[in-house]
Amino acid sequence: MLEASSARPSRYLENRHLALALFAEQGYGQVSMRDLATQLGIRVGSIYHHVESKEALLFEFIEELYEQLLDNAALAARRHAEPAARLAALIDAHLALHEPMGLHFRLAELEARCLSGDRLEQARDLRLAYEEALLEPLQQLAGQPMDAAGRGAVASIVSLLNQLPAWLDAGGLPAGQGRELMTRMILGTVRGVLRLP
Repeated sequence: MLEASSARPSRYLENRHLALALFAEQGYGQVSMRDLATQLGIRVGSIYHHVESKEALLFEFIEELYEQLLDNAALAARRHAEPAARLAALIDAHLALHEPMGLHFRLAELEARCLSGDRLEQARDLRLAYEEALLEPLQQLAGQPMDAAGRGAVASIVSLLNQLPAWLDAGGLPAGQGRELMTRMILGTVRGVLRLP
């Protein structure tokens, strides 16, 4: 008998990234369960053995992204006590995550609105938790809690960070220059919100 760790993963698990690409390329609303089954290489009649629903799969992808972002934020907090260094580490970690999880970012930014009920609330809570991780060093730099405008700016910064690949593609910038530009834009926004020189 094979141990669980050496067992061959299911076709669904092997091809799950193809479902992610299908959602990102065609849009959640344009993808049917039949499309998902075909993309995943499983029979249409057995898809519900692998996927609770199309919405559940979308939520899984968005949840994976924010859990990774929150893990990175916790790591930055452990490594950097000084708020400016922590903020820079958060931005760097966010931007670096685009290479392995670029499609996740696209879904989080463009398709999260398709979630409903508890899944929508959970996705919003994950994003708010991540925004709080960014707010903490900003508030320390400001020496005071952020007002509503500051919190709105942080939500906008998260959207900017999430859309980096589209910005780079549209601008034709090499990745290094695009990351530098994005970092300067974000830090400029932060300085404006905090009224720093």
